[in-house]
Amino acid sequence: MAQTEASRSGAADAVAEAERAVSRVQRSLREVEGQRGNAEKEIASLEEQQQAVLARIAMRQGELGDWLRRHYMHGPADGVAPLLAERDPNQIARDAHYLEHLGRARLALIEGLRSDLRDTRARATDIAARRDRLAALESEQRRQQGELESVHAQRRQALAALSAQLRDQRKEVTDLQQDEQRLARLIDTLVRRAREQAAREAARRAAEQRAAERRAAELKAAEQRAAAQRAAEQRAADQRAAEQRAAQARSGEITPAPAAAAAAARTEVASSPPSAPAPAPARRAEPVVAEVARSAGPTPTGVSFGQLRGQLHLPVRGELIGRFGAQRAEGGTTWKGVFVRAAGGSEVRAVAAGEVVYSDWLRGYGNLLIIDHGSDYLSVYGNNDALLKEVGAVVKGGDVVASVGAGGSSADSGLYFEIRHQGRPLDPMQWVRLR
Repeated sequence: MAQTEASRSGAADAVAEAERAVSRVQRSLREVEGQRGNAEKEIASLEEQQQAVLARIAMRQGELGDWLRRHYMHGPADGVAPLLAERDPNQIARDAHYLEHLGRARLALIEGLRSDLRDTRARATDIAARRDRLAALESEQRRQQGELESVHAQRRQALAALSAQLRDQRKEVTDLQQDEQRLARLIDTLVRRAREQAAREAARRAAEQRAAERRAAELKAAEQRAAAQRAAEQRAADQRAAEQRAAQARSGEITPAPAAAAAAARTEVASSPPSAPAPAPARRAEPVVAEVARSAGPTPTGVSFGQLRGQLHLPVRGELIGRFGAQRAEGGTTWKGVFVRAAGGSEVRAVAAGEVVYSDWLRGYGNLLIIDHGSDYLSVYGNNDALLKEVGAVVKGGDVVASVGAGGSSADSGLYFEIRHQGRPLDPMQWVRLR
């Protein structure tokens, strides 16, 4: 996601630069339009001047036409004949000067007409050239504007695509974080249940121990009471036998032999009512926690799970592509376990003895199996194709508990594996040996 964010940042910069370039071209185009407006005003002025020049040309052409007609009708001596008719020398001089001036004026008229024609042509050429330049400049500016707007549109599309991709990745990260939180809540629940069960088992064992001790004390007291009663009865029998012998001696009777007296005493004791039968010895309570002990206590080797650090094997053979604490490809979170790429259907084995406490599908982890190893240690096996053990099953280290699949949030075929203690994820690679 960081790479996508960097790409989006670069695309945003490119869009900003394209927008600035479009802005510059539009500003230049406005300047060209302003220049064209000024040029149009100048062209209009030139056209007005040209119209005035054309009017003067028309007027001079009319004057020149009149003169040419007169010149044609009267000949070249048209201006000399009046002079010859004059008698006054001064008038003749004045008329000659006037004719000379009129000739220069006609020449000036012709030259002015030529100049006006040249000026008109030059102005027309200038007007056409300026219009062509402005049209070419405007066309170029509009072409650049079109290209920049096309680039701008492409970059905006790229930015929109990157933004959409970033939104998808952020949603994926959010989903991944929610999946992790869901697993954490599940493990907390399992740990709490295990503790509650352990507390109940401890309380039950303590209650059974107290009951057994109480029954043993009651049995001992009953035995003591029975022994005391038998002793008292024996003493009473002996006393009666002694009294009987004394009475017989006083009356002169023959004293029975000790054997006969003893037999009589026994007969008397036997004739006395029987005492209450002694209660049977109390049976010791059976260890009903045997199954719990097998799952939550030491492993079959006599070693608790906490002592197996560095001695375990990974649940499946394969390529380690996700390491504990490393940034996930989706970004936004890190691996809480390891991911081992393996062929689909590969056997997944329990890393140690324990009891299966979860065997079901969980969003983000696919078919998930969790084993309780006791002392708040759990091993987690995710991304499975099939779960081969059910909740409550007691397993040994190395037992096949699942098969590798391609589920959960990973597109790769393989196993996701965690070790947790008191709900906290631990680095599995510190618990296993690869050789």
